[in-house]
Amino acid sequence: MSRHSSWDSRKLRYWAECSGQPRRAGLPTTHPAPAASPTQALLESRVLEQLGTPPDLCAHPFGIAALSSLTRTSLTLHLDAYLGRERHSFPEHCLGRLLPAAPAAGDDLPGIPGLRVCGIEARGRHLRLRMVEDLGSDAELVLALPSELMEGWEEVERRHRRWCEDNGTRPLWASPTIDPLESAYLGAYPSLEGARVRRSVVGSALLRRIALFHTVAAFYRVLCWDEGDSWKIDARTAHPRAHWHDQLMQRLCHPRWGLPVEVSHRFCFCAEPYAPYQWGHTCSFYFGGRTTTQDDPIYLRVHASPEGHDYDEQIRTFRQIGAPEGWMTRALPPQAVQHHDQHFAGQRRRSSAR
Repeated sequence: MSRHSSWDSRKLRYWAECSGQPRRAGLPTTHPAPAASPTQALLESRVLEQLGTPPDLCAHPFGIAALSSLTRTSLTLHLDAYLGRERHSFPEHCLGRLLPAAPAAGDDLPGIPGLRVCGIEARGRHLRLRMVEDLGSDAELVLALPSELMEGWEEVERRHRRWCEDNGTRPLWASPTIDPLESAYLGAYPSLEGARVRRSVVGSALLRRIALFHTVAAFYRVLCWDEGDSWKIDARTAHPRAHWHDQLMQRLCHPRWGLPVEVSHRFCFCAEPYAPYQWGHTCSFYFGGRTTTQDDPIYLRVHASPEGHDYDEQIRTFRQIGAPEGWMTRALPPQAVQHHDQHFAGQRRRSSAR
């Protein structure tokens, strides 16, 4: 293999790992994870802020199975179908987190101020979202429904609109202009909004590499949020040593295609073979800006789950919501999956014998 072919192969692999798309789909741009435009980066950062802390387990960390981007001013998120063991609609959860609505008196404004629904395409499978013109109309987000979900976006949006109206909130996502409530919300905390703009480059870059959390890492649950001074990532692993975090950090800190960050402080003993170990151990990593003076734009914590080896509830939930078997095999101990399967197979046999 020539050096050029090897380089192209590594680039394709990085793109597939970051996007969750198969390598055979080909690289859509010259860069595996192209940077967003400033207005697009702000939108994507707000999206990560809203979707980064799902209340229950999803088939993929954050509920995003894959993503694609052909331009610096658009991003397509391919969503999971369900959320949690009760199989709530994850697309409807996304609308509740992303679309703005005028709240009841005294409540915070839900959703992203200025975000609007501007079309339903691809036979009802794609929902196009865009900011109102004075907030950056060149920023666009597309939410794609999974193939296993039979209903389209019209039904999902109609159900969410009905929920808002029944709970005393007024939908704003169809208005062509920004609502006074949205303007007041954006103008109430100028320092907070300024900080969001400064951290949007990192937030957008994380969102464009979101698939790394299920393609190269083995965390069964990941949360990510903007804490005002940096992005916090909180991951849980079911392995006795959290050795999967190094693969994630290598991709995030790739010298050519990664974020402009490097690990500045590392508090971890996983690589030391004789280090004492107990369940509940936490590895912590502080990332410093490589090209700026910004301190710790990302903070990663990896917890060795204190739940021990009993993961029956998690495995049952993952199976119910359609998590990929290959990812589950990597993320959860094989003996835990085997125990779960044997336990519930025995329950089914006992039920059928009655």
